Amino acid sequence: MEITDRKKRILKAIIKEYIMTAEPVGSRKLTRRYNFDVSSATIRNEMADLEEFGYLEQPHRSAGRIPSDKGYRFYVDTLMDSNKLSSTKVESIWKEYNSKHKEIQGLIEDASQLLSDLTKYTSLASSPRIQESSFEYLKLVPVTNRKILLVLVTDTGIVKDKLVEVPSSFNQNKLEDISRFLNQRLHGLPLYEIDDGLLTRLSQDLVNRLNLDLGELDFLSPTAFKNNFSSAGKIYLEGTTYILDQPEFSDIDKIKNVLQVLEHEAVLKEILGNSKGDLQISIGSENKCKEIKDCSIVIATYHFGNRPIGKIGVLGPTRMNYSEVVGTVKFMSKLLSNYLTNKVE
Repeated sequence: MEITDRKKRILKAIIKEYIMTAEPVGSRKLTRRYNFDVSSATIRNEMADLEEFGYLEQPHRSAGRIPSDKGYRFYVDTLMDSNKLSSTKVESIWKEYNSKHKEIQGLIEDASQLLSDLTKYTSLASSPRIQESSFEYLKLVPVTNRKILLVLVTDTGIVKDKLVEVPSSFNQNKLEDISRFLNQRLHGLPLYEIDDGLLTRLSQDLVNRLNLDLGELDFLSPTAFKNNFSSAGKIYLEGTTYILDQPEFSDIDKIKNVLQVLEHEAVLKEILGNSKGDLQISIGSENKCKEIKDCSIVIATYHFGNRPIGKIGVLGPTRMNYSEVVGTVKFMSKLLSNYLTNKVE
């Protein structure tokens, strides 16, 4: 079915009104507020056609219509106004996002909080898995005679530290020799390339060069290295209470379903992990998780240089201001990417 220009204008107007009011939209309101140059009866007929074709729905006991998921999808793909933010808002966001954190975790948390405050929706973001980063340097710090602190720093700014026990004491010079050797060999390597064979060869080289026993380097064994420096990535969730402000979720069962999803980190990881490309918009029933079928999710990818390393986005009602939300999410992902890279560099 081909949607005529007039039907497109009517659908766009209904979505605009419903986003603003959360109330079903009738033909009389459209006639009063928009210049369609046709009678209210003609608009009613056009609305009936849009309902028949699945773009509108009629709630019980209401003369008005509301957009369906199909209607929102058509709007987002075809009718939505430019989502580019105004220069004034861009400048305001730049000033607001003044993160003083040097570690990636703080940068992401600040960005997620700001995104939630800007959109008035719940924001969610994922930090990179450490395995997706590259080795920058390893620092070994003596703590006691038999304990040393391992501090690993990656190119993306992730810092992981681990206190380990060693079978014999190391002086500061010996630890510096070990770390210098490892840094020379491993600098710039993706962590997923630091495999069992490489770690075994490096340990043997250290034994030969520094006159050590292999047992003294247990903390560099493949198993220990993976245990000390593995990470599944963290999920950041901000503005959960914003969902309570939406009239759609005055129904206790609806809000319980959404809150149950937000409480399960594994589900949030799946939602973020399943998003494809630099931007994904999932509307209502398009979400694989049935508990959030009344929600839409807008997710963008942020980068370190040219490398995609994480996701940031918002969850809100299907009745969200898509143009504004998409523009804000895209800009925040770009801001985080730029800020992240500059901080690390």
